[in-house]
Amino acid sequence: MVLARALTFCVRLLSTSKHHPTWEVVDSKSVDPVHAWDCDDMDDSDAEILAVHGEDIVRSYIFEVRSPGDVSKAVSAAQHRLLQEARTMGYNALWREGWQMTLFRQGSRLRIEVRYTAMPASLSAAPLKTPRPPFIGVLNQRMLTH
Repeated sequence: MVLARALTFCVRLLSTSKHHPTWEVVDSKSVDPVHAWDCDDMDDSDAEILAVHGEDIVRSYIFEVRSPGDVSKAVSAAQHRLLQEARTMGYNALWREGWQMTLFRQGSRLRIEVRYTAMPASLSAAPLKTPRPPFIGVLNQRMLTH
């Protein structure tokens, strides 16, 4: 009997709805997909485009961050993750890239959602360095935090 009352109390306690503040949108920026590689740059190297995926791949990634200054790191991390996925499909570069970033706040917590769009490609010589996400400089503009 005592155990039954204790269990009933626990169930009521767990089922009681607590107020959780909702996530509010603090800022949002986006870049439509553009070609990440300049064809003039391709002429200077021995790399040739062997294949391009037939369509864009779109993935969303969520990052918990400490400050709004981590936004560009989150976009770069999303690019890296999508490139890793493209490599598992047999591609070694991202031919077209775009992204959308949304910064959320819930109390003192910050969360960034990055929706990254890319068209993978296979180059004859793997790039030595992955270009930064296109137009990432727009993130250097003042981010609203309140």
